[in-house]
Amino acid sequence: MDLEPSSADPGRAEPTASLQPRGTDGGAGPAAGGSFRRELGLFDFTLLVIGAIVGADVYVVAGLGAQSLGSAQLVSWIAAGILAAFIGLAFVQCAAICSSVGGSYAYAHEAFGPLAGFTAGWALYLGECIALPIFPIAFANYLDYFVPVHSGVGAVTAKLAVVAGVTTINFFGARAGSRLNDVLTLTKLVPLVLLIVAAVGLIFLHPGQASGHLTPFVPLGWGGFGAATVVIFWAYAGFELSVLPSGEVRSPAKTLPRGLIIGMAVATVFYLLTALAVSVALPWQTVAASSRPLADGLEAILKALRLPGGWSAGFMSAGAIISIVGVYDVFTLGLSRLSYALAADGLFPPPFARVNARFGTPWFGLAFQALVAGAAALLFDLSGLIASSVFFLGVCYVITSLAALRLVARSPQQALHVPGLRVALGLAAISGFYLATQVSPPLIAFGIAAMAAGLLAYGIRRKAWLAASAEVRSEEQRFERWVRRGNRWLLRFVRRRHRLEHDPR
Repeated sequence: MDLEPSSADPGRAEPTASLQPRGTDGGAGPAAGGSFRRELGLFDFTLLVIGAIVGADVYVVAGLGAQSLGSAQLVSWIAAGILAAFIGLAFVQCAAICSSVGGSYAYAHEAFGPLAGFTAGWALYLGECIALPIFPIAFANYLDYFVPVHSGVGAVTAKLAVVAGVTTINFFGARAGSRLNDVLTLTKLVPLVLLIVAAVGLIFLHPGQASGHLTPFVPLGWGGFGAATVVIFWAYAGFELSVLPSGEVRSPAKTLPRGLIIGMAVATVFYLLTALAVSVALPWQTVAASSRPLADGLEAILKALRLPGGWSAGFMSAGAIISIVGVYDVFTLGLSRLSYALAADGLFPPPFARVNARFGTPWFGLAFQALVAGAAALLFDLSGLIASSVFFLGVCYVITSLAALRLVARSPQQALHVPGLRVALGLAAISGFYLATQVSPPLIAFGIAAMAAGLLAYGIRRKAWLAASAEVRSEEQRFERWVRRGNRWLLRFVRRRHRLEHDPR
C-alpha cells in the first residue's frame, strides 16, 4: 500500500476561484496547483495506477488472510479488489473535477467546507500514521532470515534502525527520499514474478500436490470473510496516489476511469496470482503461521520441482526487504506532506507546519511520525495495526465518495464517462462503510474515540490554528520548491518515456 498525499501542491500557490474560503471560517482552503501540460495518455496513467498499488504490501498480508479463511482467502483478494475499484473511482472523479488538488481532505473541503475537510484529513492521517509501524515489523520479519532479529534486542534494534534511517533520509530533503525510492522500485516486482512463474510450473508438473494444498478450500468457514477482506484490502490501498498527476492526463474524463479500471484489474490479477502461488505451495496452516509466507512458498515450490532452492528464500527475503523499505520511504515522505498541508490550512496543530530552514522539510512532522512508528512497532502486532488503519481509511473513503457525489451534482459537465456513475459512487461510499465496520468492536470503539478527540481539538483550537497558519503562508515559496521536487519521482518514469517517444534523440 502506497500513501495518498493530501494535496498535490501543499506549497499553497494562490487558490483558484473554486477554492476560495467558504463562510466565515477563515480557512484558505486546499491549495491549488500550478498549470501542467496534459501529456499523459491511457497507457501512462494505467502504469501509474499499477505502480501505486503493487508493492510491499503483499509481502506483509499474504499469510494473514489464511488465518481467517484458509485457502478461501483467494475470494477475499477478489472482493478487496472490487471494493478498491469502486472507491478508486470516487477519487478519480474528485480529481477530474478538482484537477489542481489531490486528496481526501482537499476534496471534502471543496465539497462540504472546512469541518468536513478536517474530518477527512484527520481520518486519513490516523489511518496512515497507524500504518507506519507495519513496515518496521515486516522489515524485521524478513531480515530475520539473514540475521536472527525476530525477537529480543535484535528485533528492537532492527525496527528502530529502519525508522531512524528512512526518517533521516527524508529530513535531508524530498530529493534524497525520492532517489532512494527510485532505486528500490526497480527491483520490487522481480521476486513476485519469479514466485508466480514457479507456481505455474508446480501446477502443471505436480497438479495433485498443488490441488491438495487447496483442499478443503474453506477449512474455517466463511465467518472470517470480513476480517480477511479488511486485512487484504490494505494491500490495495494506494490507488489514491495515482490521481496526483490528474492535471497532466489527456482527456481526463475518459482516460482516468479507463486507466483506473484497467490498472485495478491488472493489480487484482497480479495479487491473486501471488496469493494463489503461496496457497498451492504450502498447506494453509503453514501459510497462516509463517512470518515470511512468500519466501517459504518459493522455497517449497523449488523443492517440489527438484530444483536448486537454497538461494530462493534469501532472494525472496531480500526482495521483500527492498520493497518494504521503499514503500516505507514513500509513506514517510507523503504523510509529512499531509500533516504540513493540514497545518498550513489551519486544520492541524501549527508545529506540523514547521519547515527546516536549510533543507525545506517539515521536521516536526517527520520527528512525530518516527516516534509513533518506533513505539508502535515495539508494542503492537501486524493484524491489529492493519485493521485499525483500514478503519480510519474506511471513514476517509466514505467522506471522499460523498464528496464525489456532491461535486458531480455541482459540476455535471465534468462527470466521468461511466455508466451508472452515481450508483457506482454510492457503492464506493458503502464499500468504505463496510470496511470500517468489519474490524473488531474494540478497534471500532478506539477509532470512534480517536475521531471524536480530533474533532473536539479542532472545535476548541480552530481559531488558534487558523491564526498560526497565516504565519506559515509567509514561507510558502520556500516550501513550494520542496514539494515540487517531491512530486518528481511519481512522474519521472512516465515523463521520461514520453520524451523518448516524441524525441528519438
